[in-house]
Amino acid sequence: MRAQTNLIYNGDFELYDTCPYNPSTPGDLQIEHCLGWTAPTKLGTSDYFNVCNNSGTGLAGVPQNLLTFQYPYSGNAYSGIFAWNVSPSFPFLNYREYLQTQLLQPLKGGHSYHFSFYVNYYGVNYSLEKIGALFSVGDYNSNSFTPIIAFPQIVNQNGIITDSLGWTKIEGDFFANGGEKYLTIGYFEDSLSVSDTLNTHNQPFVYFDSYYFVDAVELIENNILVPNVFSPNGDGFNDVFDFQFPIRKISIFNRWGITVFETNKSNVFWDGRTTSGSECVDGTYYYIIETENTILKGFIQLIR
Repeated sequence: MRAQTNLIYNGDFELYDTCPYNPSTPGDLQIEHCLGWTAPTKLGTSDYFNVCNNSGTGLAGVPQNLLTFQYPYSGNAYSGIFAWNVSPSFPFLNYREYLQTQLLQPLKGGHSYHFSFYVNYYGVNYSLEKIGALFSVGDYNSNSFTPIIAFPQIVNQNGIITDSLGWTKIEGDFFANGGEKYLTIGYFEDSLSVSDTLNTHNQPFVYFDSYYFVDAVELIENNILVPNVFSPNGDGFNDVFDFQFPIRKISIFNRWGITVFETNKSNVFWDGRTTSGSECVDGTYYYIIETENTILKGFIQLIR
C-alpha cells in the first residue's frame, strides 16, 4: 500500500500563468510559464506544450505543434526536452535540457518513495535508454547547456525508448537520505555508450540528438520505513535492525561487499551478528531487501 498524496506540484503540466506561444529559445523559456517548473540549465531550451495554444500560433499546441502530432498521456499538456544532443551542425557539443521542480515538502530520511513519469519519443534521430530522475537537497541553476553529471535515484529500466506513438512509463522505488527538496528529470550521463543509443533512421544522420516529451510526473511515499541506525549493545533500546513489513529476503554486506548476514525468513530482524553468530564491528553496512513488490537498497549504521 502506498500513500496517495503526489508530492509533485503540477505533475501533469496542466497549470500555467501564461499560455505558451512558441517552442523555447534562450532567454524565452516557455517551460517557466508552466507553474512550478523551470529549466535548470538556462541555455537549455526546455519546452512546454498546451492545448490553450491551439487557438494561437499552434506552434506550442496539443496535439499538433511545431514538432509533431502527439496527444498527452493525460489532460491537455506536456513538456519536452532535448535529453541529449551532439549535433555537429550546432554551435556547441554535448548539449542537454532538463526539467526541474521543487517538491511540496522535503523528503524524510530513511523513508521509501515511489516515483514515476511517462515519456514519449519524438520519432526522429536518436533514441536513449538511461533517462532518469534526480532528487537533490539543492537546486541546479546555471546559465549553461552542459550536462548535469550525477547519479539519479531512478533510471529507466525499459531498454532504449523508441515508442513515438504511445507513452513509456519510467518508475522505481528509492530511500531518501533526507532533506531532498528538488526533482530534476533528464539524462545525467557524461556521454553516450554504444549500448545506450539507437539511430532510429538506421542510416547516417546529420542531427545527433534525442528529444522526448514528458507527462504525468508522480512522487508518493511508500508505507515502508527502514531505520538508518541501530545500536546492538544490549540496553534494550534500538538493539536490532527491525522491519515492520513482510520481506522475502534480506542480505547485509560490509564495506568490502562481503555478505555478513542473509536470510529468506519472514518477520526477521538483524541483531548485528553474522550468520554464524559473531558480532559485527561498528560501521556502515549495505542492505538489499526483497519484498513482494520491490527491491529496497540502502545503508544502515551499526553503533554499539
